[in-house]
Amino acid sequence: MLFTDPASRLLIVQAAGLDTWHLPGGVVEVGESPLDAARREVREELGLVTDLRDDDLFAVEWAQARRPGARDRLVFLWAGPVLSSVDTGQISLQARELSAWRWATYDEAKALLHPGVAARIRTPLQLPGTVTYRETRHERMV
Repeated sequence: MLFTDPASRLLIVQAAGLDTWHLPGGVVEVGESPLDAARREVREELGLVTDLRDDDLFAVEWAQARRPGARDRLVFLWAGPVLSSVDTGQISLQARELSAWRWATYDEAKALLHPGVAARIRTPLQLPGTVTYRETRHERMV
């Protein structure tokens, strides 16, 4: 999920017990749609209820598996609403998954996020209703 503030900074989250930064989100559960998963993950991880709609889809990425036996993945990136200070005052992190959150400029986010995740973020952000598709290929190990 891509959340921004009025200054166009991105909300990024830190994994509990690690120095790694991510975008809020997670995995789709069995029988769950990607849209419902995005809403659930934001609610669970940040304590925020979002009015996310299907036309808020920002990007879809096919990510090729990196190692034998692993599966390729589809990554859905949703453009969340612009969050105000009132909204961020309601953030309640899921402690077993996240230890911190912060606002980051586009350049800061590119430096802090895993390069594969940072590559999914384009600036300027697309207009609502426009979707980017990309593929991430890796040389398959045999």
